[in-house]
Amino acid sequence: MKTKALLKSFALCLIAIFTISAHAQISTNELPPSFSSALFSVHSGDVINLPIPDVAEALHEDSLFADADIPYRVGLPLAVSYNLHNSGHWQSVGDSMRVWRLQLHASGAKAMTVSYDKFWIPEGAKFFVYNADKTFCIGAFTSFNNKGTRENPVDFATGFVAGEDIVLEYYEPIGVETGIVSVERVIYVYKNVLATQSNVMSGVLPGISMSCNVNINCSEGASWQKEKRAVAAIYNGNGALCTGALINNTENKDYFLSADHCFSSRYDAQGANQMNQLIFYWNYESPDCSNTYIYNPPSSAGAKLVANNSHSDFALLELTESVKNVTGYMPCYLGWTRSNIAATNAVGIHHPQGDIKKISIENDAVTSYDRIQNWVDNNGNIISTTQKNTHWKVVFDVGTTEGGSSGSPLMNQNHLVVGQLHGGDNGCAPVTKYYGRFDVSWNYGSVATRRLMDWLDPNNTGITQLDERDLALEIIGAQYVCGNTVYYVQNLPLNATVVWESSSSSFILQPDFPLVNQCTVTSETSALVSTILRAMIIQNGKTIATVTKAINKVSISLSGYYTQEACTFYNVSHPAIPVTGIRKAEPMFVHQGCTVHLTLYGNKGRKITYEVAGFTPLYWYYNGDMSVEFQLPYLSGGIPFRVKVDREGACSPAYLLFFSLSGNSNIGSYSLKVATLSEYTKQISLISTQNENSRSAFDWDIEAYNTSYGTKVLDVKKLTDSNYQLNTSGWTPGIYIIRVVVGSEIFTEKITVGK
Repeated sequence: MKTKALLKSFALCLIAIFTISAHAQISTNELPPSFSSALFSVHSGDVINLPIPDVAEALHEDSLFADADIPYRVGLPLAVSYNLHNSGHWQSVGDSMRVWRLQLHASGAKAMTVSYDKFWIPEGAKFFVYNADKTFCIGAFTSFNNKGTRENPVDFATGFVAGEDIVLEYYEPIGVETGIVSVERVIYVYKNVLATQSNVMSGVLPGISMSCNVNINCSEGASWQKEKRAVAAIYNGNGALCTGALINNTENKDYFLSADHCFSSRYDAQGANQMNQLIFYWNYESPDCSNTYIYNPPSSAGAKLVANNSHSDFALLELTESVKNVTGYMPCYLGWTRSNIAATNAVGIHHPQGDIKKISIENDAVTSYDRIQNWVDNNGNIISTTQKNTHWKVVFDVGTTEGGSSGSPLMNQNHLVVGQLHGGDNGCAPVTKYYGRFDVSWNYGSVATRRLMDWLDPNNTGITQLDERDLALEIIGAQYVCGNTVYYVQNLPLNATVVWESSSSSFILQPDFPLVNQCTVTSETSALVSTILRAMIIQNGKTIATVTKAINKVSISLSGYYTQEACTFYNVSHPAIPVTGIRKAEPMFVHQGCTVHLTLYGNKGRKITYEVAGFTPLYWYYNGDMSVEFQLPYLSGGIPFRVKVDREGACSPAYLLFFSLSGNSNIGSYSLKVATLSEYTKQISLISTQNENSRSAFDWDIEAYNTSYGTKVLDVKKLTDSNYQLNTSGWTPGIYIIRVVVGSEIFTEKITVGK
């Protein structure tokens, strides 16, 4: 078995290498003024020729360890000592700015990176690094990137710049304290890794890892699109490449899980733990299944090693530069489980040999490795030993891992982290790999700096798993527009603004209302319309992302007709009602006991029900499409019966209002008479049809309903006088139903109020 190995002499070489850097950490993502101005020129004295390292010997050393799972070396360090005072050239630009420029030439280099033992620049200053032909540029770095103070500046690093000629360019306002830029090492990159070509003009063609590796955006990675965003390629403080991932925690901090062996012995959570030259590369992947990628992946720099332990080979970092501020990156923090139950299947996402993001798949259950594991070099020398049951054994069915994949997460069938890569056999699937167990890392060790639990669950809540936390940009707001509907972008980056657009003129947008970066959307149309609401995210004057949301305005159209069959109900004969067009704003009058047929046109997907107080229809049937049938029961005369038409997304339902005008018998004990006494006074008279000798004492109730809305406007109980004067002053003009109840008899009458 080929295991993780590293000869001591090669280890010392790696420790001597400082950070290999890439594009622009957190920067303003702009080009320097010299790219567009002829006023700037490079003086011959600005160019320093660097010594050429022995690349052939380096490649030979690399070949000796090609099959070992060791951090992947890509460059060689050149010790230098350059600063703003002993090198380069200063030039004034007008009365407000001066520029310092230094050009470095390293013959044959594919790229260079720069490490600084001291870096601090004042507010208003900008620092750039680019290649001489201006096809690759990173910056501007500003005072935001300061990790220390002017009195106590600390180390820093800038990333890959392609080519054998690079320019360091520093813009400083006149009159401020002079910045501190002190270069201690230049790394001569001799391998094609992480975009060692143009990031201004075009992308590159990766594919340096084994051909059996599978790109994350192939079909195999379709269900891992959120999780992939947590994974980053990292270059540690001794120049070696590894992988790791953002990990969720109960305090929502920027924690990053990787492998302990990825970091030089000079760093430890209980000692020197601040790694300012550590650089993280996010979104370094192909946009599809091919070996291409969009140039200039976002990056950030610096981390603190808060916990590490060789027992399960884990390292937990807290990022110095929050990923929430990384332009063009949407963070996702992986969920985890500390269960000791083996995953039924598993996936690893990683960066083999500094290549674009890959996915490896284990279709079967992983197992706990129940043997002591000796990690040896190619000569059989034991470098380290791990105890039994501290690692998961995984046999990948798809893909593999290589040098540079170390520290990458292993996720179970529930997409939860269960470990991080330590090492394993070499070659393509089926291939055996070993991952330090998350559940072991959780509480093994007697102090916080040697375990995970104190950081991922600092309040000791006892949780056994935590789901992922996704900070993807998303428009939040209702799918359906009703009245003034407010939308905003969730997880908006720091100092970003939003430009809102709609694909339809039927929607009215009020940007920055009621608050900045929010948008209030209204629609006056009565039609069924849709639009794509678009939010363009602007940061530092550039569009960094565009998110969309489909929204709709749903209206309910009421058109159709009704008929009523003739019937005899409780000895009362009711005539048929012919086809009558329905009118949304007007009531419809039918007879109790008779079958009403209602047909409604259009509006697929609607739901039709009824609302009524005081009775239940004798019969109700809705066929789920256009047809409704119902019968109103005995004693329903005068009470409003609402047919409710609704559908998903409608701001409010529509109603059709039906009234029964039926009495209860052809020959009753009383009759109802309504007389108009004045404009606002009507007399309601209950007239007995009995002779005076057989007439008994009675009381009666009177109700009145507005037929436009179905609202009860009058309710008087237990009248004993046969006459009641009705005052309609203040009533809304329209048609009203008078309902009189006396004993078991119901009388109804229509009256008109107003003109």
